[in-house]
Amino acid sequence: MKENKIIIHLVTPYLFHTGSWIYSQVKNSNNYRNVVFTNAKENLDIFPYDKIISLDDFSFSKRLFAKFYRKLFGDHYGIFFKTYLDDYKPVLFHAHQGQEGARWLNFATENNIPIITSFYGMDVSKLGKIPYWHKRFTELFQRGKLFLAEGNHLKKQLIELGCPHEKIIVQHLGVAVDAYPKKKNYTSDDSRITVLQVASFREKKGIIYSLQAVAEAVKLNKNIIFKIIGDGDIKTKTAYNALVEQLQIKAHVEFLGIKSHAEMIKEMTAADMFIHPSVTALDGDNEGGAPVCIIEASAIGLPIVSTFHADIPEVVLNDKTGFLSEEKNTAGLARSILTLADDHKLREIFGTAGIAHIREHYNLQVQIKKLEEIYRLCGDENS
Repeated sequence: MKENKIIIHLVTPYLFHTGSWIYSQVKNSNNYRNVVFTNAKENLDIFPYDKIISLDDFSFSKRLFAKFYRKLFGDHYGIFFKTYLDDYKPVLFHAHQGQEGARWLNFATENNIPIITSFYGMDVSKLGKIPYWHKRFTELFQRGKLFLAEGNHLKKQLIELGCPHEKIIVQHLGVAVDAYPKKKNYTSDDSRITVLQVASFREKKGIIYSLQAVAEAVKLNKNIIFKIIGDGDIKTKTAYNALVEQLQIKAHVEFLGIKSHAEMIKEMTAADMFIHPSVTALDGDNEGGAPVCIIEASAIGLPIVSTFHADIPEVVLNDKTGFLSEEKNTAGLARSILTLADDHKLREIFGTAGIAHIREHYNLQVQIKKLEEIYRLCGDENS
């Protein structure tokens, strides 16, 4: 395989704050050179990369023309990027999220470059139900080369949306297992038992149920502390704070706000368990696959408390690496918290099993090799 073969990654913006799994795919390829095409850049301090072509860098007149072009002729990306195709001569486009694949589809086909698209969740469960995007996705399914789903539940959702099953490959997200610190002490340094969640303040993340479960658990164990890393709009934050007051658990809850990835890992290592009770939101939005933070927490060795939702049961093995409850089952979540809080040996057993499971099935280097094989198969015709 020639090292100078180039994959163009399509993602806008590059890169949203929670896009670490996309960054891993862009940065860690061994046999391809990866270049990013994007319409906007952000968080470059978190996700530094030196091969980014952004509409942000074009002249004001070009940016303005591109905006009006999309408004007049449909939400299509790629105008003014043609000259970079001549420079890089990519063998393949890899779009990250369904809407990105749809936006770049015409540009890819007009330039005779195969395009594969990774779907991650909201693009299927929410956008796929909107007639405009359903129509765009139908066209993408017809003309796109291949579609990647991070788990079998998401694959099923893609099929239900109209994607041909023979065009779908399950491609797990990967984390650098050996790069994570491993939890060494499953007995608390003090009497506190820390339950941690990392999530944006969106309905599907189930934070309400985390708070309600903690409120039930502290009735029997006053040593439980719930910490949450994340943020949201003022309305949602106000509602969560009001719920904390209503449940009378203010002394047991710490909102930590947004943290860097390094700070998040430090909090995970110090915690006793990780909770993420995902649910299907009222508008149909769901995880699609599984939150990467669950994979990361398990890679560190934390036992997981979560739900039978989307592809979470593939990441969290019930009664082996954590406890799963039905969605919105506050009582079940509380029981899981209490069981783990009362048994540090069980926390260690689940944590150790979790590390092994992630190492085998969600190891970044293994998944990158599989992804590169997909690139090879799809890009050969364009070499």
